[in-house]
Amino acid sequence: LQRAVQFDLDARVAMPQLPIAASYAIVFATLAVFGVVAVAGLKMSKLSVTDKDSYFTARNSQSTFSLAMTFFASGMGAWVLFAVAEVGTYTGSLGVAGYALSAIAPLIILDRVSPFLRRELPNGVTLHDFVALRFGKSMTALLAVISAFYMFIYLVAELTSVGGAVALITGIDPLAPVLGTSLITLAYSSVGGLPVSLLTDQVQGVMVIVLVVLLCIAVFAYNPLPKDAIIDSGAADVTLGGLRTAVTLILAVTAANLFHSGYWQRVWAATDNRAMTRGVLIANGLQLVVMVLFGVIGMMAVAVYGSALFSPEYVAFLAAFFFIAELPVGWQVIAVIATVCMVASSADTLQNGLAALFAASPRVSVRSAMALTVLLNVPAIILATLQLSVLSLFILADLLAAAVCVPIGLGLWYRTHPTAALAGSAVGLLSILVVFAVSGALSGSVAVGLSGIYYAFDLSSPTLLVAFILAPALSGLVTVGGSLLVPGYRFAGFPKVDVAVTKA
Repeated sequence: LQRAVQFDLDARVAMPQLPIAASYAIVFATLAVFGVVAVAGLKMSKLSVTDKDSYFTARNSQSTFSLAMTFFASGMGAWVLFAVAEVGTYTGSLGVAGYALSAIAPLIILDRVSPFLRRELPNGVTLHDFVALRFGKSMTALLAVISAFYMFIYLVAELTSVGGAVALITGIDPLAPVLGTSLITLAYSSVGGLPVSLLTDQVQGVMVIVLVVLLCIAVFAYNPLPKDAIIDSGAADVTLGGLRTAVTLILAVTAANLFHSGYWQRVWAATDNRAMTRGVLIANGLQLVVMVLFGVIGMMAVAVYGSALFSPEYVAFLAAFFFIAELPVGWQVIAVIATVCMVASSADTLQNGLAALFAASPRVSVRSAMALTVLLNVPAIILATLQLSVLSLFILADLLAAAVCVPIGLGLWYRTHPTAALAGSAVGLLSILVVFAVSGALSGSVAVGLSGIYYAFDLSSPTLLVAFILAPALSGLVTVGGSLLVPGYRFAGFPKVDVAVTKA
C-alpha cells in the first residue's frame, strides 16, 4: 500500500491535466454564474435594500431551506479541503469527530439563543446590538475588535485557500481566483446586501453538497483499499493527541464563530424560530457529512502514503489533493467548481458580516460600511496572493474569542453586571499570557513560551488545550463572582424601541 512518494512537492501534487485557458474559463464562468444569480435575484426579489434594516438583515424573510443552505454554504469554505483531511492524517477518528462537532456547535448555540434575541431585540442586526445594550461601550469595543480581527483572518484564509487549491489542481496563477472571487462577491454584496448573499448561498449550498459528495465518491472509487487498510495503518486509532486536538478544536472554533457577525445576521433573517431550528438541523447534518468524508480521506491518505505525508517534508495538509490530482480531468473540473463555490459563499458572508459590524453605529451609512469593507479586502487580497499560512493568527483570534465569549454569554443572566463582565474578560485574556509564560518557564524560557501564542501550530499541544480551557473558565468565574458581589443589581431589561433600524 505504501506508494513511492519520495519526490519533490511539486511533483506530488501539481500534476494539472486541465489546459491553462480552460482553467481560467472554469473559474470565471463559475463566478459569473453567481453574479448573474445575484443580479436576477435583485431584480425579481420583493425585498427592499433601501435602508440599513433591509440591507443588513432581510428581516423575517428566510425559510427553512434558505437558512439551511446559507448556514451550510457559509460554514463550509475551502478550508475543509485542507484542514479536515490534514486533521484526519495525524489525529485519527477522535480529531475528525472533534472537528465535525466544532463545525455544528456554534449553530446549535445560535439556535438556542435566537428566540430570546428575536423577542427582546426585534430590530437587532448582530451580536453587537445585544452587547451594546447589555454591557455598554467597553465590552462593545472589545467585541468589535475581536470580531473584526477574526473575520478578517477568516477572509484571508478563504482567499488563500481558493488561490492555493485551484493552483494545485490546474497550475494557474493563484492571483486569478483570489482576485476574481473577492471582486465578484464584493460587487454583488455591495449592491444587494444580505438579501442577495442569502440568495446566492442557496445556489452555492446546493452546488457544494452535490459536487463535494460526488468528488469524494470519485476519490473512494478510484482509490480502492483492501479491507481494514485504514485500521491496519493506525490512521483511525484513538490517541491522547487526538483527544487533545478534538477538545481544542471544539472550544476554539465554537468560541470564534460566536464572533462571526455574518452568522448572527441570519438569526433575524429567519421567518420564525421554527424555521431557524429546522434550518440549523439540516445545515448541521450536511456539514457533518462533508466533514466526515474529508476526514476519512485524510485517514485514507495515511494508509496509502504513510510516513511520506510527514517527512522529509510535511505535506499532510495536501492529503486530499494527492487523490484529486490523480482523478480524470472531468473530476478535476468538478473540484475547481466546488472550490470556487465554497469560497464564494464564505467570502460574501464575511464581507456582509464586516459591513454590518462597521454599520452598527447609527452614524455610519450603508455606503460607508461597504467602503470600509472594500478597503479591508485590499490587504486580504495581498496576503492571500502571498500564499502565507494564517493558522497562527487564526489560533490567536480563537484564543481572544475564548476569553471573552463566556462573559458575553452570561449577559443572558439578569444578575450579570457589566463591570464584572469586563473584569472577567480581562482575566480571561490575562490567563492566556500566564499559561504560555508558565509553559515557557517550565521549558527554560518565558520569552519563548509567550512567543508560542503566535507560533501555536500544534493543535494537540497540551499548552494550547490548557489555555482554551482556562480562558473561558476563569473569565466565567470572575464574571459570576464579581456580579454576586454587587448586591441588588438586576438588569433592567432591553428598551422596547428600535435599536438598529436607521435609514442609510
